[in-house]
This record gives sequence, structure tokens and C-alpha cells, in this order.
Amino acid sequence: MTNTTLYIIRHGETEANKTGVLMGSTDTPLNDKGRAQAAQLHQRTQGLEVDLICASPLSRTLETGSIVFGDSAEITTDSNLQEFHFGDWEGMHFKEIAKQYPDIWEMWLTDWEQTQIPGAESFAGFKQRVITMVEQMVQSHAGKRLAVVSHGGCIRTLLAHFFSESVSKGYWQFKVDNATLTEIEFMGELPILTRFNYR
Repeated sequence: MTNTTLYIIRHGETEANKTGVLMGSTDTPLNDKGRAQAAQLHQRTQGLEVDLICASPLSRTLETGSIVFGDSAEITTDSNLQEFHFGDWEGMHFKEIAKQYPDIWEMWLTDWEQTQIPGAESFAGFKQRVITMVEQMVQSHAGKRLAVVSHGGCIRTLLAHFFSESVSKGYWQFKVDNATLTEIEFMGELPILTRFNYR
């Protein structure tokens, strides 16, 4: 039996990451630091061979993928790898959200998974689309070396799904930094975490 390898990469830093603004599914580019972070990961992972690269269609993930794997790399996109869509909270700082949506903010702090943010997708729907897409990718490319370039929330969801009792309990237990690589090796259906937050 040949194992399947999954490399999961978070995009480099954006100005929104730096300032604490929620951008979610809003398209925002890497900043200079984010490009430098991606270039550093490229240097650290030279020689990393992959059979398939799939990324969120947002520019920050596509640019990260192009820097890490090279301009000539063929990268397919899938909207299921996009970050959680925060609806009316997109483009807002946490302090602004707390001020403008105090009741919903308090609900989110105490029961974030069940809180419906105005105009946002449900967390259940977000979780399902990310997990389903990646599991299908792994199953349909057994024995291959696969790369996913995505976002912090998506990566936390995947890690919690594979390595925690539930996504709900494990989601916040994984701190995924910008422009880092996480490696999961699948021995059949058994996921093995071989690298985490590598940069």
C-alpha cells in the first residue's frame, strides 16, 4: 500500500492579517512581508515534489502558491478552499464588530459555532465544504503527493477534523501561522501528522 501525502499551506501575511481586520472571502493581496514569507517557505521546501496543487481562488493563496512552487507550477482552484465568509463582518476590525453588533458578538464569544453572523455562511456549511473537498481529493488521488494552499480557518478545520474528537472541540487548538506548511501522511484511512506549522 502506497501512502498518500497531503501538504497544507497557509497564505502569507496580508495587511488585514497584520491589523486584525476580518477579510474572510474578500479578495485581498499579500503584503511585502507575506511575499517574503512565501519566498522563505520556497527556500525551505525546495525539492518538495507534488503531483497536484489545489488552491483557494483568492489572490493571496494563488500568489503564495506561485511563490512556493514556482511561476511555472500548475495550480487548480476550488472555491471550497476559500476562507469562511463573514457576511456583514467582512472588512471590520474586532473592536468595530463588538461596538456595532454587541449582542451577536457576545453570542459568538460564548457559542461561536452556532452563532449566525448577519449575511455570513453557517459554520456547519463551511466545515462541510472544506472537509468534503479535501477528503475527496485524498481519496481520488491515492498514493499521490497533494498540496492545498488555503486559509487559517480552513486549515484549523481540517486539523481538528483529522486529529481531534470533533471540529468544535479542536478548532481553536491549532495556531496556524502565515506561510507555513503542515504535512499529513495517510496510511490507508489513518491520518498521521508528520509536520505542523513548518517554515
